[in-house]
Amino acid sequence: MSEQNPVYASVQHALEAISPLRCGGKLPPEAAWLELWPALEQDGFTLPSVPADLGGSDGGWEEELAVVEASAAMAAALPLPETAAVGALLAQAGAAIPPGPLTFAAPNQCKELSLSDGALSGIVRHLPWGRHAGHALLPLRDGVALVALAGGSVTRAANLAGHPRDMVVFEQLRPLAMLPGVFSDLLWLRGAAMRSAQIVAGASKALELAIEYSRTRVQFGRPLAGFQAVQHQIADAASKLAAARLAVQAAYDRLGAGEPSEMAVATARINACLAGAACAGVAHQVHGAIGYTWEYDLRLHTTAIQAWRAEFGSLRYWSGRLGELVAKDEAADLWHMITG
Repeated sequence: MSEQNPVYASVQHALEAISPLRCGGKLPPEAAWLELWPALEQDGFTLPSVPADLGGSDGGWEEELAVVEASAAMAAALPLPETAAVGALLAQAGAAIPPGPLTFAAPNQCKELSLSDGALSGIVRHLPWGRHAGHALLPLRDGVALVALAGGSVTRAANLAGHPRDMVVFEQLRPLAMLPGVFSDLLWLRGAAMRSAQIVAGASKALELAIEYSRTRVQFGRPLAGFQAVQHQIADAASKLAAARLAVQAAYDRLGAGEPSEMAVATARINACLAGAACAGVAHQVHGAIGYTWEYDLRLHTTAIQAWRAEFGSLRYWSGRLGELVAKDEAADLWHMITG
């Protein structure tokens, strides 16, 4: 569990200054995290799994996962997970890692983007933190382009949680580097795993709030936690969350070992989406109307869960993809695959 990794607590402490939790709905300024970024870089939180000789903190996938989950648990709106993922991919490709915040897009967000005579033109849609990040990895038909976002025109937009998801237009922009086509698949898998980890962390916090509230809210002469129906709902959500946590760790283990598994990522994504929906649902049911209010922290977690479930492949997409992978492997032991 990432909570047992010392990096997790360190990242949480570092992000306290920009976390909207326990602030009564008073959100920090949108770009407040930019002032904190140099300290995050100095502490090694921005490139946790990148070797030291490439500018990282020389950690492994456990440290990267701890950074991703701690950021989500604090409901901190900044591209720390994206920067960690891009740094890991660039390090794997042997490419130089630019300083500052980094981001990346899924292939379906770059369908209107083309590379001709070494220059990039077109539109990237819903790019995370496009207005603030310095550089981005963008998957194309024949590879992945590393670009400086200062060379594009940005139209601001946001997802359900209010996180920047901007449209960026490029006109004859030359990429700083091109990664081989295999990195398009790696980017897709790492993005899906990253969003799954964020969902798990957000779902864990939502369930914690539900459990705490059920113990203190008295209805019909006893706490909500004393009602068997409430106990069953919380237990069901907790079991889904435990399965999702294990699946996410397994997916990161394969990615960190340089042995990416689409089946492992699909399993993580499916379980995370199911757990996120279950935890968000029971948390709002237990809280009743208070769970939807602007001043209460629960909405910070549940709106993010819903936004992350829609990015890097939906539950329906990954369920279908997992079925295709299983059906294609005729020699596999289905029972061992399911139980293993």
